[in-house]
Amino acid sequence: MHKKSFLKYIEYQKKYSSLTVNSYAIDLNSFYSFCLNNKFIDSEDEIIKDYKIIRKWVAYLSTQNLSSKSINRKLSTLRSFYNFLQRENKIDSNPLLKITRLKTEKTLPEFISEEKMDLLLGSTVFSDDFEGVRDYLIIEMLYGTGMRRAELINLYLKDIDLKKKYLKVTGKRNKQRIIPFPDELSELTEQYLLLRQEIQTDSDFLFITKSGKKIYPNLVYRTVVKYISLISTQKKKSPHTLRHTYATHLLNNGADINAVKELLGHASLSATQIYTHNTFEKLNRIYKQAHPRAKK
Repeated sequence: MHKKSFLKYIEYQKKYSSLTVNSYAIDLNSFYSFCLNNKFIDSEDEIIKDYKIIRKWVAYLSTQNLSSKSINRKLSTLRSFYNFLQRENKIDSNPLLKITRLKTEKTLPEFISEEKMDLLLGSTVFSDDFEGVRDYLIIEMLYGTGMRRAELINLYLKDIDLKKKYLKVTGKRNKQRIIPFPDELSELTEQYLLLRQEIQTDSDFLFITKSGKKIYPNLVYRTVVKYISLISTQKKKSPHTLRHTYATHLLNNGADINAVKELLGHASLSATQIYTHNTFEKLNRIYKQAHPRAKK
């Protein structure tokens, strides 16, 4: 797979990706192992340019009891790697352009009820030391702004305006957006910043560890799972679950879908419309419970 390019690509992902680097390495090694085992290449340093070989890999993955979603994720990794090779002038064109993603069943995003979120954020489970307040702020900020995990990790101190109560977030493709936040989040941020001043650090990032370093994806994930587990038994408890929760609660309370689209940083309205299904489910239940004709 051209070892030097592979290592350079992994270093690139360490800086800019919210996924664990291991997932990229595993997917790419899986592809090249398949090609070596089937003698499509003689060495790992060869770059495969024939899209038909990639198509055979997809066909092989389909026989391994993998879901379409998992296969598409592996294809995304490979597509990203080939885009990187193209930028490095190792190839002229990306063979993945001729590979179509597999169709997947659309599933409704899981979210946490307003009652449960109020229970968590109004509780005393968060300690009042630096890490406790920081973790509290992580949960509040993910739920109060709907930002992605990578966006939260890459927030700078200068990106937050406590007086005007908004955040400047840098999302996918370096697209920036402004997100307003509630008074509770402003007060909690002020408390966190006071404790942060006691940590020896020269970091300009808003969120840091106790040792003064920038926080990392797994820290955010563990924090969310730890506290969401206190109020919910649902299987999915990730930072993205809080993003789903933010969007669903906004729509359930009458927010305009176009405004929600802008707040989430979606490129198209279709990505936001999936949350309207959750809203419709709620309205449907209310109708069946309340309307006299629905009870018959």
